[in-house]
Amino acid sequence: MLALLGWSNAVAQTAALAPDPAALTTAAEGGDPVAQWQLAELYRTGTSLPQNYARAAELYASAADQGDGAAQNSLAALFALGLGVEVDQARAFALFSKAAETGEAKFLHDLAAVYETGVGTEIDLVKAAELYQQAADLGWQESQVALGVMYQSGLGVAQDIEKAIELYQGPAEAGHVRAQNNLGLIYARGDGVEQDYPAAAKWLALAAEQGLPIAINNLGVLYQNGFGVTQDEDEANRLFRLASQISGGETGLVFLFDPRLVAPDPAQALAYRTAARSGDPLAQFLLGYLVVTRAQTVADYRVAAGWFEKAARAGMPVAMANLGLLNFEGKGTLQDFVEGYRWLTLASIGGLPGVTEMRDRLAERMTPGQINAANAAAKTDWDRMTISDE
Repeated sequence: MLALLGWSNAVAQTAALAPDPAALTTAAEGGDPVAQWQLAELYRTGTSLPQNYARAAELYASAADQGDGAAQNSLAALFALGLGVEVDQARAFALFSKAAETGEAKFLHDLAAVYETGVGTEIDLVKAAELYQQAADLGWQESQVALGVMYQSGLGVAQDIEKAIELYQGPAEAGHVRAQNNLGLIYARGDGVEQDYPAAAKWLALAAEQGLPIAINNLGVLYQNGFGVTQDEDEANRLFRLASQISGGETGLVFLFDPRLVAPDPAQALAYRTAARSGDPLAQFLLGYLVVTRAQTVADYRVAAGWFEKAARAGMPVAMANLGLLNFEGKGTLQDFVEGYRWLTLASIGGLPGVTEMRDRLAERMTPGQINAANAAAKTDWDRMTISDE
């Protein structure tokens, strides 16, 4: 649902719009609806502030009551998902509808998604297609792709593969990963067009380069069979493993490293250990990172988790992030999604590259109740740290 309602890449956009939480807070408390929405976005994404869906909902509501379409749309998503508020799909539908009255492409797209999936209303694929068309005509790529899927499948519209290809083409050329994958599949299968394996390989390779697991796997099938590419079993197996890894399969975990730090030197492990035992958080993190990236046993992960926790409690965002990942996976710790999300939320405040994306990807495994509980725990930690700093 988060992806459906267009919350991708929101962190970077929000940070660019509203870099100063203190100034925004002052303006928001003065009743400025734009500041209220921007501050709510910081709380929703956990940018510069600890993620807090309940506070975001309050701020969205204040701006929405003043007629701000963006706030109405964002508040609707929270009611649809039950994040920071009780689930109320009827209210979500009313707010999505109100926001769409502004004619903004994104809000039209989100209302279309609501009709497509039946959030607070009956599923109406014809209405969804009409709204996607309106947003697509305004140049909204997500709507162009969504409408392409409907034409490809004959949902809400008469099936028309050529129309689907036309809708996918522009976004695919602009780098839209789902459009690239969908084009690749059409050409690979010969669905309504002449089968064209080289074209399929081209589009699937572009989507695979962006890390889309299904595209990586599809490209692996082409290499396995020699369709549009030179047959290569080794390359096919590499792609299958990579797709599994990105999807959270059995091939291993990818841990974060702060690019501002000097990479750890295995030859210095003894020195790191000595400093770590003396309470140096940097040494604790480096030692934990060395252990976890070479871990082969449960005991290895347990040792790494211990060092990461010490560094995390000393305030190192990258240690918090990796400890959160271990909690999610149950490696060296008991599996605990709430605890994992809590640590990743605290880490995201520090602006560590990749951590917010990791958190939001892992959140797909969680219920809204678990996310709300993790928010509350992170807020308690943040308040404690802030008081301590003062």
